[in-house]
Amino acid sequence: MTLLAKDQAISAEYNPWKYYLPLVIVYLLVFSALFYETVWSMVSIWIRSETFAHAFLILPLSIWLVWEKRAYLRYEQPEFSWLGMVALFGAGFLWLFGYLVDALVVQQFTWVAAFIAGIWAILGNRIAWLIAFPLAFLFFLVPAGEDLVPAMMEFTADFTVALVRLTGIPVYREGLFFTLPSGNWSVVEACSGIRYLIASVTLGCLYAYLTYSSMKKRLIFIVISIIVPVIANGFRAYIIVMLGHMSDMTIATGVDHLIYGWLFFGLVIFLLITIGSWFRDPEVAEKPPVKHIINIPENHHGFRQALPSTLAALALIAIWPVFAYAIQNKATLLPATQMSAITDVKNWKTVEQSHWDWQPVSPGSEELSQYFEQQNVRVGMYLQYYFTQHQGAELINSQNLIVDPTLKAWRVAGQKPVSISLGSHRVDVDQTLLKGPNSTLLIWSWYRVGDYYTSNKYIAKLMEGLARLTFDRQDAGKITVAIQLDKEGQEAERATLLQSFLTGILPEIENTVDHVAGVK
Repeated sequence: MTLLAKDQAISAEYNPWKYYLPLVIVYLLVFSALFYETVWSMVSIWIRSETFAHAFLILPLSIWLVWEKRAYLRYEQPEFSWLGMVALFGAGFLWLFGYLVDALVVQQFTWVAAFIAGIWAILGNRIAWLIAFPLAFLFFLVPAGEDLVPAMMEFTADFTVALVRLTGIPVYREGLFFTLPSGNWSVVEACSGIRYLIASVTLGCLYAYLTYSSMKKRLIFIVISIIVPVIANGFRAYIIVMLGHMSDMTIATGVDHLIYGWLFFGLVIFLLITIGSWFRDPEVAEKPPVKHIINIPENHHGFRQALPSTLAALALIAIWPVFAYAIQNKATLLPATQMSAITDVKNWKTVEQSHWDWQPVSPGSEELSQYFEQQNVRVGMYLQYYFTQHQGAELINSQNLIVDPTLKAWRVAGQKPVSISLGSHRVDVDQTLLKGPNSTLLIWSWYRVGDYYTSNKYIAKLMEGLARLTFDRQDAGKITVAIQLDKEGQEAERATLLQSFLTGILPEIENTVDHVAGVK
């Protein structure tokens, strides 16, 4: 009998995949059941959001990519990986952290990471490396990217206004709003280009993997697939504005400009792939898999050989939902007292109402809104407080907005970080210039987590998670103060007055919150 014939005979007798594959499937089913809330949080977004509807194709595509490697996998012996177990432990811990701070996107990314790490632990390093891209491609299951929308809207506005001015048309810009002689325009979420970017990157990664064998070429094409849709969206917005301007606002001012946008994006993707195909690696016969004799474990017993690694992975990942349940259901103290109004701020008198019909939006919080006056200058203080948090009632949430979107008369004219004094510390806060029908407001806002101040939502989430893991105080709030501007160029003067107001009211805010939390 030839060596190849012996190889085939042995392979037919001992095929490890008939034991490992069913156990991998069992692992994935049990794993998904343990984290069903995280799984459903992703699927529900795919269902309701067109931006992420493509995610339904990611798992089938990954399975197909693995299937394409079957000739190579056939001759690999699965083996337990300690590196995979370390990665699984890390992913599980990060999932727990995301769960405790109600950060869905963290839970979703770490769920996918644990999904991959479990397969790695069960099948081993060689096999995990062989199917590295199909596994990594699973990260596109996560409906992420919405946090990029504000930055992309700002870039689109900058790009569009710059091109319109280069065309020779005068433009007056105020935040995301700009005015041409022919009419008014604004950059809204649908104009940000986030859908184009997500679609382009997903397609670009898949195309690069299938088209190029060189890692350098793959990375270059992926970078191009990120840059091109962002720039193309700027040109799309410019073309839409010019169509509206030249047609006296009769073309591209309604839903038709979205249609033009997708047609333009389709053309851009077609050109991107066409250009990419010019640099594809030459067609060469794929190197056949090495048909070697699999090292058959001594005294192998089929499933009994494959079962320990599967059970170890399941045991390691199962501890995190248990920890989450134990921490979540720990006896929660009730607020020590109700939040009371602040009555004494040095040099400021309390008044009943503001001169404006605005206040920040923060669903699920306990709210305290008060107004103060000094020499006919009125200031508003808004405290959104959370003694405990859960989904739908949390400090960091996309529903918490500086301006209610239903208040069409109010618009953000500018935003930037500024450094102010909060007690004995200098803290960066978010400054917003808000313009309304009869008022212009200068607004400062920041977070207080326990007794820690920050305006960075990621740091705030981190502090929340650490507090829950260490069973420290878990209350948090957002503090917003606003002062009215009576004329142009008054920002610096009113900012000084607002700082003076904060110096007087901040100790009162801290005392109020600490009393509710039972700290004082």
